[in-house]
Amino acid sequence: MTAGARQFANRGVAQVSVEDLLAEADVSRATFYAIFSSKYNLLEGILNPIFDMAIAAIGALATLPPREAINGIFAIYLDLWREHREGLMLITTVDAATFRHFEARHRELNEVMFAVLARAERENLLRNGSAEYSLKVIARTAIPLLKVYADHPAGDALFADALHALLTRAG
Repeated sequence: MTAGARQFANRGVAQVSVEDLLAEADVSRATFYAIFSSKYNLLEGILNPIFDMAIAAIGALATLPPREAINGIFAIYLDLWREHREGLMLITTVDAATFRHFEARHRELNEVMFAVLARAERENLLRNGSAEYSLKVIARTAIPLLKVYADHPAGDALFADALHALLTRAG
C-alpha cells in the first residue's frame, strides 16, 4: 500500500500500471491479486483509512464552539499529513474517472466538514460569510499549503495561520 500511495501520488493513478506496483513493492502478481482486485481497489485501500479518520475526527468537532471546531479541522489536516502524506497528495491529483472510486467517501467528508462550517457561518465567523465557499477554500488550498510548509520548522503554525487568514474573521 505504501508503494501504491507513493506511485499514485507521484505519477497519477492512470499512469501507474499493476506491473509498476509489483516492481516497487517486490511482490508477485498472484500476491497482489490475492489482496486487491485491481489498482483501483488498492487506491480505495489507501484512501479509505484517511476518510475514516477524517470523517470521525471532524464529526467529533460538532459539539465544540465553532471557532474551536475550525481550529480542530486544521489540526486534523496536520495529523493526516503526518500519518498519510502520500494519500493526501494523491487525492489532489486524481482525474474524474479515478475520483468516482472514492467519491462517496469524499462526499461524506464534505458533509461533516460542512456541518462544522455551517455553525461558524451562523455565528458570523467566516471571512467570506459562507460555509459552502469556506469548504471550497479548504478543499482547494489545505493540501497545497501542507506541501508548501512541509519542511519549514514552523510549518504547522504557518499552515494554520494561512487557513485562518483565508477563512475566519479576526477575533
